[in-house]
Amino acid sequence: MSNDQIDEYEQGERVRKWLRDNGGSVLGGIAIGLAAIVGFQTWQGRQDAQKLEAAKQFESFLTAQEAGEAEQAAGLAASLTANYAETPYPALAALRRSAALVNEDKAEDALKALEGALPTTRDETLRQLLLLRAARAELVLGRHDAALARLEGIDLDGYAALRDELRGDALAGQGKRDDARDAYQKALTGTDVASPTRVLLELKLADTGGSTTPEA
Repeated sequence: MSNDQIDEYEQGERVRKWLRDNGGSVLGGIAIGLAAIVGFQTWQGRQDAQKLEAAKQFESFLTAQEAGEAEQAAGLAASLTANYAETPYPALAALRRSAALVNEDKAEDALKALEGALPTTRDETLRQLLLLRAARAELVLGRHDAALARLEGIDLDGYAALRDELRGDALAGQGKRDDARDAYQKALTGTDVASPTRVLLELKLADTGGSTTPEA
């Protein structure tokens, strides 16, 4: 037997001995790894199924909302909050409901709908949009201090102009004309010239003594 053959034989014996001594733990580790993979795939499948069901329920909510079936829409929105809080659909439903309720002069109910979705909304963009809508509802109800408090939680750049405009509305409602003018001026600076809301913002600024004409 050559030296190469002896080395191969010895190496083979070492491998067989190691497997005898450690084979159980190796197989156990493999089994645990496979179980983890299967478990993750099962969990992922359930998550996908839950998201699909939430999307279907949200579609049903939209259908009811657009058909004017307020009671059914409210029930579906509540179900989304109770059963699918980890999805964005409860927040989206709250935004739709609140807009309709404000138009129906039910700002208090709109505020309740928004507050119901806020605690479980993890997406920061949606959460801050809920706060903006809540601040607007507070203004409709004449609660200027409450509106300003809600606006303190808005720090995303995309909402800055709307936040400043609503702040101006609240300050104007409190009779703080100069502060309102400053808020409207900031809002106007951050509003695109082609925005359909710019004309109204310019009127608010002018009403508080501000000017939309750049100084020379």
